[in-house]
Amino acid sequence: MSSVAHYCQKCLAANPLGQEFCARCGTRLMIIVEPLGARYDAADAGGPSEEHLLERISALENRLERLTEKVERALDTPGSPAKAE
Repeated sequence: MSSVAHYCQKCLAANPLGQEFCARCGTRLMIIVEPLGARYDAADAGGPSEEHLLERISALENRLERLTEKVERALDTPGSPAKAE
């Protein structure tokens, strides 16, 4: 079994190193994963890399979008409390 190397930016499913498409939703994975040793320079060892932060921001934006859609669907379902006008 391959170890988890990165997560899908759309559904946040774990994907093994080198996989081009998400195993769960089929989304083309945006981040090209390099071996851990090649990803960080000794000069950058002080803090998180910009790439890592961009990955997290992308994942959070997608998660927020999915939650917003769920809330909107819940408010539109029959029998739910009426929306405030």
